[in-house]
Amino acid sequence: MQARKVDLDFSQAKVYWNPADPEYCQLLNAISSMLPDLEGLLIKAVRDTVPLLPASTAEEFRRTVRLFVQQEGRHSRMHKKFNDMLVAEGYDWLPGMIAKMRADFDRFHATKGPKFALAYSEGFETFGPLVSTFFFERAGVLMADWDEPTTYLWLWHFAEEYEHRTVCNYLYREVYDDYWYRIYAFWYATIHLFGYSFRVALRLLATDRRRGRIPASAWRSRLNMGRVLVKLFGFMLPKILLNCMRPSYDPARIPQPKHTLAFLEAASQRYGVAETA
Repeated sequence: MQARKVDLDFSQAKVYWNPADPEYCQLLNAISSMLPDLEGLLIKAVRDTVPLLPASTAEEFRRTVRLFVQQEGRHSRMHKKFNDMLVAEGYDWLPGMIAKMRADFDRFHATKGPKFALAYSEGFETFGPLVSTFFFERAGVLMADWDEPTTYLWLWHFAEEYEHRTVCNYLYREVYDDYWYRIYAFWYATIHLFGYSFRVALRLLATDRRRGRIPASAWRSRLNMGRVLVKLFGFMLPKILLNCMRPSYDPARIPQPKHTLAFLEAASQRYGVAETA
């Protein structure tokens, strides 16, 4: 596990970084819009919990936690740069939506306590290795252009999500080990995060239809969005229900997605590994 100092240039990036599938692009663009603040919550939740670890916890795990914080901090900075590009492209209403989500995350941290914040974070992190596997093994042409900066952003981000997949789960298990609360927080996080993402994606697409960027048929766009969701959740949902919901769930057992090691090695060579723990 490494903290890679990736720095991407989005000055020439496109809103439709995969022009053949605008609904797919806008769904991921919507997810990106809330990620800097979500990553901030993850970092706070982990840092709040580390002091609660028993003294006997291995130093190697504590080092992994520090690397997790560094990776998530870099993800946050890169998605913030990408989101600034989206706003500059004319989605002037997007900062208001982001601010509402930021207020939710701040409220979770301030009022719901460290157990909820970590369990919520673990819920999001549960999707990390599954999305990584989807991107690298099942997305096909959707993620084919590795030289497009936005494609690279997502592949790098979720390759590292696979890499640090155990941190929140193991930290939660070590400190709280409350199965039913984990399940509750997982579904709370799922509804909250994807509810926001779907609303924002549909509004992004509606803005594009009004401006003539995509065909004006709302129904066709919604059908295409449905196709994207069926493909993505058709892959993830069985794995969530049959594996992630089990009391014995261990993210370390999820197989390494194909090509992720080669991709992360390429990221290290291309950008250098400048952060250490």
